[in-house]
Amino acid sequence: MTKNATTKKPPTVNKTVAPEPSKIGDYYDHKVFDLMTQLGDGNLHYGYWFDDNDTATFDQAMVQMTDEMIRRLDPRPGDRILDVGCGNGTPAMQLARARDVEVVGISVSARQVERGNRRAQEAGLGDRVRFEQIDAMNLPFDNGSFDHAWALESMLHMPDKQQVLTQVNRVVCSGARMPIADMVYLNPDPGQPRTATVSDTTIYASLTDIGDYPGIFRAAGFTVLELTDITRETAKTYDGYVEWIRAHRDEYVDIIGVEGYDLFLHNQAALGKMPELGYIFATAQRP
Repeated sequence: MTKNATTKKPPTVNKTVAPEPSKIGDYYDHKVFDLMTQLGDGNLHYGYWFDDNDTATFDQAMVQMTDEMIRRLDPRPGDRILDVGCGNGTPAMQLARARDVEVVGISVSARQVERGNRRAQEAGLGDRVRFEQIDAMNLPFDNGSFDHAWALESMLHMPDKQQVLTQVNRVVCSGARMPIADMVYLNPDPGQPRTATVSDTTIYASLTDIGDYPGIFRAAGFTVLELTDITRETAKTYDGYVEWIRAHRDEYVDIIGVEGYDLFLHNQAALGKMPELGYIFATAQRP
């Protein structure tokens, strides 16, 4: 995305053309994410705080987020789970340990797949957790070959969510659950002024309006079980990332330079001030 030019209205997070899956892979293959693996044992997703009195650290809140996804998935021991957009594999390993299941994680990032498989082997989980470089919009798996699936903060990158969910619907069994944690567009008060902008990124170009999610699920053949706005419960995430970025300034500058660091920090701080951005749990089931 080019830099925002002066317009009559303040620019917002990019809602234009979504990047190709290969571009998302290139994004997560960047050396910046080698550094980010030091955060939260490799977690690359939002944290979840139960209420204003929850004193969990950012690292602990990311574990709580995965716990909430596991609770919604509710697999039985021995089940085979498809992790759509696996990141560095930390949630998949947490799931495998918690419920004694097999997990196959997929990502378009070669570095994430390599990193995830290495970490699973080192953790003694290589027999039950593996990762493959696969585009979620074109799954190569047999029909009904998974008991459940989930997508923890990966659907925001999918150019066609209905296509992804249709593919997932094909490869899971009848009765399979599909919980999703995802960033979405909300419908804020139109009179509320925007206080920040995000520029030079297409990474959020595939976000969906919160009201569109049930229809996307149904069009893909799923029954909707839940759509919960957890914007408030995840709001501290932005401060957590900003604190991390500032604490590791020198390492970031070594990789992306001063201008790149300043832009990265600005964008992360700006996201937390944009009322049109929210976060949801959405859970569906294959009939």
